[in-house]
Amino acid sequence: MGMRSIITFSVVTPLLLAGCSGGSNSEQTPEYQVDIRYTEFGVPHIIASDYGSLGYGAGYDHARNNLCTLSEQLVKLKSQKSRFFGPGERSMNILTDVGYKALDYPAQAAELFSELSPTSSELLKGYAAGFNRSLAERAGPMDYPSPCRGAEWVEPITAEDLLAYHLDLAGLASARNFISAIAAAQPPTASMAAFDLELDAAKVFTSEGIGSNGWALGEEKVEDGTKSLLLGNPHFPWDGELRFYQNHLTIPGELDINGVTMIGVPAVVIGFNQNLGWTHTVSQSKRFTLYQLELDPSDPTRYEYFADGQTEFRDMTTKTVQIQVKQPDGSLADYSQPVYFSHHGPVVNLASLSPALGWNSDTAVAFRDANAGNTRMLDQWLAMGKADSREAFFSAFEENQGIPWVNTLMIDSEGTANYVDGTQVPNLGQMAEGYWKVALADPMLAPIWQDGAGSVLLPGDDAVFEWVDTGITRSPGVVPFAQAPQQTRRDYVFNANSSHWLSNLDEPLEDFSIMYGPEGTIRSTRTRYNAQLISDSSNSGLAGADGRFSLEELKTVMSHNGSLFGGEWKNQLTSRCTTYPTVDYQNSEFDLRAACQTLINWDGRYNTDSTGAHLMREFLAAFRVSGHRELSDNLFATAFDPKEPVTTPSGLVPIDTDNAITDPVLQALAAAADRLNKAGIALDASLGNVQYVLKAEGEQPIAISGGYSFEGVFNMAETKASSRSTSDLANTLTGRPVEDSPLFALDENGDGTDELAYRINYGSSFVMALEYTENGPKAEMFLSYSQSHDPESENFSDQTELYSELEWRPMLFTEGEIAEAVIETLELRE
Repeated sequence: MGMRSIITFSVVTPLLLAGCSGGSNSEQTPEYQVDIRYTEFGVPHIIASDYGSLGYGAGYDHARNNLCTLSEQLVKLKSQKSRFFGPGERSMNILTDVGYKALDYPAQAAELFSELSPTSSELLKGYAAGFNRSLAERAGPMDYPSPCRGAEWVEPITAEDLLAYHLDLAGLASARNFISAIAAAQPPTASMAAFDLELDAAKVFTSEGIGSNGWALGEEKVEDGTKSLLLGNPHFPWDGELRFYQNHLTIPGELDINGVTMIGVPAVVIGFNQNLGWTHTVSQSKRFTLYQLELDPSDPTRYEYFADGQTEFRDMTTKTVQIQVKQPDGSLADYSQPVYFSHHGPVVNLASLSPALGWNSDTAVAFRDANAGNTRMLDQWLAMGKADSREAFFSAFEENQGIPWVNTLMIDSEGTANYVDGTQVPNLGQMAEGYWKVALADPMLAPIWQDGAGSVLLPGDDAVFEWVDTGITRSPGVVPFAQAPQQTRRDYVFNANSSHWLSNLDEPLEDFSIMYGPEGTIRSTRTRYNAQLISDSSNSGLAGADGRFSLEELKTVMSHNGSLFGGEWKNQLTSRCTTYPTVDYQNSEFDLRAACQTLINWDGRYNTDSTGAHLMREFLAAFRVSGHRELSDNLFATAFDPKEPVTTPSGLVPIDTDNAITDPVLQALAAAADRLNKAGIALDASLGNVQYVLKAEGEQPIAISGGYSFEGVFNMAETKASSRSTSDLANTLTGRPVEDSPLFALDENGDGTDELAYRINYGSSFVMALEYTENGPKAEMFLSYSQSHDPESENFSDQTELYSELEWRPMLFTEGEIAEAVIETLELRE
């Protein structure tokens, strides 16, 4: 590194410089006092005198470095996407605006703001003031960052705007799944034209698009001299609002926490302090229930309901929403339509997933959201960040009950490893739970349940299926924290988005509500691989012969890029294609020798220099299924066994030697090789040549390691047609999917010629390896997509380049580390 330039700015208001009127020599104390010290990669270390000032510093910094991100989200929350961007393809902006207008988070925020704790209120007010100060310092719209330069929709914000956004984030894995379906829900007698709505079951019923791996290792699983270790590896979109952003927040004597947040959230959501650190994984627990309504034959806006021994018909409530839509000539046209609600919640149209889930003359579907009105996330994460012990950390859950949709894995300086699913989960009565467990035998419900990763559909016509309110939870009708799955160990706990059941293989968590996810059922390929890695005590294991991890060994869990199918299972496949080198494919014989040799030469890993990894990917893709199991049972020789959940299903399905020429396994390998050949991709190409990220139009590709979840990897790198990001840039750089393949096609040169590749826009995002010793915490990290959203920023792709090389960097925490590395200092007073 070259010599650092030290730049110090003081930013104060003219009023403070002028002093008070009337000639008095006294000076008014600034409402906000905060210093921001920037270190390499654009990381802000914010030191404030109080929570309002801390929010001010965070808001100023977020607007300075990622102005467009939050502004774009507020356009969505205010139902103004159609106003500024037009109706959108297949009227998607209209659907989004109507759905959000139905929920009306801004109105909810205005009503709920007075209920916030003083700390949260001060933080949000300070954040808005700091954001607005940073915005006001720009010369005008043409001085905005390039993603929103010249945009008329970038405006000053309010504290209530921020709370509205937090309400939306709380519903990321629940209400947000149904925004378009709310708008499209119209009675069969409606005169308005039906929207052309296509929904993805995985995105509606599950939390696809957000995932994670997390390991917490206690003193019995780490090497001597180390108290505990943590590996956090959330899998999130690489574009848009859900990009993590590193910040270090300090109020001397009150708070000192380093980690990542999301733009608009003045907190640390994954990180560490002097005594403990934590990560999150997306929980398989249920944040909502679907209810099927039995309708009045004479009126499809009335539904039957049995309570207190009597059956009655209840009227749906109706709300007419109005939005403005930009026309081709730039003018605005008014648009209005009704939306409908049952007492359970909004009515939704899921007919594109199943005709039975649409609104017809007999039935309709509504949902109830456990995170509705969850204003407690900020208090929750602040309390976790302030905790100085395991007991204080768990008390943060009991007292705030604000974690929306993630498991938590925590280590402390005392050597404990902890797991808890402290999310907001519907509390069903015994009869309702029993009904659903029996109903799961119905194959018609498989697309909804998704092996446990999906949703719950209950009858909406009987009070027995309502949530049970204990009177002791902050939100009515959710499971009390004391009944949530939780575990403290001295060896390890882990999670990779399967349910709580196997957080520790020696002490399964059992007999919890089905609403936390299934127990004793098949685990995903990624969970099985995580479990094998963390429990492996063989000489060849990543922890070495002692089975106890060091920090360096823990880092290799992420960077070694192995896979569940890269060892003996691959050998079974190559043995088969060596023995049977031809197969009937598309009415002719296909020569498998080149494909087979490629897999023999493959090192079983997904490093950028691994050759042939993409051929295995295309082969496995032929066996992908909807559901948490990810791959078809037809691929394996041994079926799932709940007594051997980590190693089953296993083995390659046997070949029928009398019909080897039509073996489905060999035909799938032929199809994979043929697809790659036709795409002009060499079977033995290195992964980095075909798997990369395009950070911006015109930028050089940056090679990315890792694989898809179904490939049984730890380090995820995927291409998704539409992530939960709302960024248009993400869609521009991804391209269109190739049928039956993870490949995506993009006309990069605008000449009508598609180039096929794996263009990564999702997967390992912020990765943290954390260690506690007698000397305190030490952490290293990746931030795969870098700190800034602006291609013109020096911090737009600097960390992406490091990530491409799997080069870890330190997370500076102590005063000495930070003081030595400061590049720029801002002193903010207002």
